[in-house]
Amino acid sequence: MARERANIRTDMLSDDDFRGLSQAAQHLYTTLLVHPTLNYAGVADWRPGRLAALTSDVTPEDVRQAAAELQCKHFIYVDEQAEEVLVRSFVRHDGLLKQYRLPTSMANAYAGIASPFIREFFAHELQRLHLEMPDEKCWEIPRVAKILEAPARSMKDEGPNDPSAKGSAKGYGKGSANEYAKGSADGSGETTGDATRSATATATATATATSSKEDTSSSEVADATSRPDVQQLLDLLDARIAENGAKVPSRTKKNEDAARLLLDRDQHTVEQVEWMIRWATNDEFWRGNILSMSKLREKFPQLLLKAGVKPLGQQTGYDGDIDPEVILGQDYWVPSGVPSGLSIEEERAWASERRAEHKAERLAEAHRVLEVRRGRA
Repeated sequence: MARERANIRTDMLSDDDFRGLSQAAQHLYTTLLVHPTLNYAGVADWRPGRLAALTSDVTPEDVRQAAAELQCKHFIYVDEQAEEVLVRSFVRHDGLLKQYRLPTSMANAYAGIASPFIREFFAHELQRLHLEMPDEKCWEIPRVAKILEAPARSMKDEGPNDPSAKGSAKGYGKGSANEYAKGSADGSGETTGDATRSATATATATATATSSKEDTSSSEVADATSRPDVQQLLDLLDARIAENGAKVPSRTKKNEDAARLLLDRDQHTVEQVEWMIRWATNDEFWRGNILSMSKLREKFPQLLLKAGVKPLGQQTGYDGDIDPEVILGQDYWVPSGVPSGLSIEEERAWASERRAEHKAERLAEAHRVLEVRRGRA
């Protein structure tokens, strides 16, 4: 069932998150809201060329740049391989859940989503709404209720979108604006590059399309189902404790909550927590004191200081190198000028190489700028 009208909230213009977007990003966002392919799940066809053709002075590259900005701020998610784009807070603000038949249309639209990543992100948003509005009649509809049990993860939990990483979503920009470094594989502080994230369930998300202040879900509330990212951290800590000859802690709710809150409330990435687990269990003093996940979270600020890790804004991260975004500002760059005649796999490899080159150039430029600043100090 195609939509015939768009329900756009007028208070969107008063929201600080929306005002913080560039004009191009705001235009793309409103265009998606009224686009004829946008379905009742908030998913539309992703065709940059066709979107550009809707405006006289816009190119496909302009559309991609605007999309990168929107995705970085968690307004949308683009899966280029599936050619789909999710407007994350569409279901929250469209009002369709309070209508008589539209929730069924929404569930039907969800069933037709091709992107496995967008399916999980949509399910997460619907599960959040269920927690906030448990008395709505729409949850009694079998097709809608089934989505509440579907695999889910927050867009906020998605790490850098490197198409070459197995299992990672193929989108634009950074999945987390607060992610500033990756942990090493052996705890030595040596960078390993982009890592695959596996976050799921009903973790707290960032701002909705009209306001982060409308998010009433709490990261303090334990998830109804076990989260793979939480279990991944617990498994690693248990293994390292066992290797050190100590007693492996019980898999209690307290320890599961500690791992979850390190991610959801404290805003560390899975890779960063893994890095710290390896560092702490290698340290002669801390290996005898960090014997549970709850203790790890309790001592995490002290561990950061002891390990020499500085927070975002102080120029160094978990891999010991500087953070280019702190020095140069936020990066919305996406590869452009794709050579013709490439297969999908070849295009993905080409884009991955361009991203790696761009990342290296940004790091080198950040070092140059920092040296200039130090010379003037």
